[in-house]
Amino acid sequence: MIKKISLLIVLLLLVSGGYNFFTKPNEENFKAPGKDWESAKKVEDYFIERLNMSVAEAEQIRSKPGVDGTADLRISTEVTLDALIGNLFYYGFVRDEKAFRYALEHTKDTTPSDKAIKVGKDGTIDTNAEYRISENMTAWEMADLLLNKPAGHFPFDEYNYFFMP
Repeated sequence: MIKKISLLIVLLLLVSGGYNFFTKPNEENFKAPGKDWESAKKVEDYFIERLNMSVAEAEQIRSKPGVDGTADLRISTEVTLDALIGNLFYYGFVRDEKAFRYALEHTKDTTPSDKAIKVGKDGTIDTNAEYRISENMTAWEMADLLLNKPAGHFPFDEYNYFFMP
């Protein structure tokens, strides 16, 4: 009986200490998906459907000098955390939605903002901001970028595009 109570106390301490062994996603799910990761769509599909690019232009746009295989993620004030995570998963920028949310919630935000999407207790992702992202980023790298390193800010986007070349 004492062993059972001791085990229960240890488990409760682990959970209450902010680390829950049983809910941390598998390490594989934090890895960078890479461009060949199978997803519902790719960002090139977005360029074709939303930006009216030709197939050839969409396939070549991220290989231009200075772009380095990245896409510009634009976060407007209407974007929710669930929508952001869902879209990054849908377009193949993260392997697993739960693992990415975990990474966001467990990455230190060194640049808190008032005009932002709230993440966990203290995290913020700037809105009206742009971020250069790639399928070669791990969930941890993507989380750090979104919480701390916007490439720039924009005052208003009348078209509300989510991705740009």
